[in-house]
Amino acid sequence: MEAQGLQSLGFLGEQPRVYRYWRQFWFLIALVTVLFVALMAGLFGPRNAAHSFLAVVRPNVTTTIVLFLMAYSLDSSRLRDSLRRPAGALWGSAVNLGLLPLVSAACAQGLSLRDFSLGLMIASVSPCTLATASVFTRRAGGNDAISLLVTLLTNIACVVLTPLWLHALVSQQAEIDIAGIVRQLVLCVLLPTLVGQMCLWPQVGRDLAERYRAHIGFVSQLMVMLIVAVAAVSAGLELRVQPVWPSFGNMATMAAMCFLVHTAGLAAGWYGGELWRLAPEDRIATAIAGSQKTLPVGLLIATNPSVVPPGLPFVAFPLLMYHAIQLVMDTAIADAWRTRRSASM
Repeated sequence: MEAQGLQSLGFLGEQPRVYRYWRQFWFLIALVTVLFVALMAGLFGPRNAAHSFLAVVRPNVTTTIVLFLMAYSLDSSRLRDSLRRPAGALWGSAVNLGLLPLVSAACAQGLSLRDFSLGLMIASVSPCTLATASVFTRRAGGNDAISLLVTLLTNIACVVLTPLWLHALVSQQAEIDIAGIVRQLVLCVLLPTLVGQMCLWPQVGRDLAERYRAHIGFVSQLMVMLIVAVAAVSAGLELRVQPVWPSFGNMATMAAMCFLVHTAGLAAGWYGGELWRLAPEDRIATAIAGSQKTLPVGLLIATNPSVVPPGLPFVAFPLLMYHAIQLVMDTAIADAWRTRRSASM
């Protein structure tokens, strides 16, 4: 009776909606909160505490753990399914690590701040995210097997392609240590990805991954926020000694360029998939996986001194902005695609 009374008043009716929105956007809300708090800690907090935090939390170690957990939680059976029709995964990978770096290089020309242009290019040469590509694809009614294979292919291929793109796009601005970047990506990206997949070979490993997949994903996202905190604290410490901060116009232009790059990936994945005569559910996967970028690998590259020299405190901002934009945009787009597909059935 009490529950019925509360429902008639609208209190219980609102809870599922609030809960649904929280489940959709909790990571974005938490990401923005962590970014702001960590930035303020680096900017106004005790220097010794900030430096101690940065000494304890190493981006390379944290990224290695995150990618291992995400690779271990991938559904290997779905990966095998996608290998039967590889065209979609190959096109999504080509968009992600082939087309988007070119688009970002063009968009970076419209950014007057070197930090932002370099950060945008670093974001574009990072592989597809292991965290949300398949989630959004499944949410939209797409073929999540393709998105899983795109994440795996791009995380493996980035060991070769990312250093080559950095050399092509950034070598005029800095002396790129190609061997050092390859070594860093092999140790922090390729190995944990392969080891995570190898742990799925035994039956007991698959059973554990299946049982605790949601928990593993949650822990991975918490560690991503830890990586964001490191980047924000470092930026705050740099900001202390910077006499001039980016203007609102600089920030707005940077956000617009991140939006353009992500939109280009979505459009290329969708309409290019049509040219390849892919099924609609496959095109959804190529659009989402082809346009999404992983934050941990991008921030890992941003800590490499041969890529980002000292004196560029805002280089991580485009990476964070791109990640926030893809979370918001792809949530709305996935819901729209799902609604349209449901109406057409």
